[in-house]
Amino acid sequence: MNLTQVVLTVPSHMVPGGIPKPNLKQLGFNGYQRSVDVDTTTLTRFEFSRPTKHATETQFDEAIEQFIWLFAKGTPYVIDKIFADNTPDSHHRYYYTNNQRVCESIS
Repeated sequence: MNLTQVVLTVPSHMVPGGIPKPNLKQLGFNGYQRSVDVDTTTLTRFEFSRPTKHATETQFDEAIEQFIWLFAKGTPYVIDKIFADNTPDSHHRYYYTNNQRVCESIS
């Protein structure tokens, strides 16, 4: 399955000022948008879209780990991944809790 879209969500207060734009080529995407939840300004979303031709989930996972290091240690995050295959198991959510990365399938 190929990634078609990924959204990284973190608490806004954990995003350092002046954080650089992620390396899209390394992540395997061409599109990028950063947004703040306008209702509460408590969440910042980093949305990656328009994957490159040969983008893989492994490539993304390795690159996003380096990007997450820019946040404060222990920053909670959620990564929603959408794959080209639209089977019920094609949406995954990853999050960090109790010093462990957890994966769950979502619909």
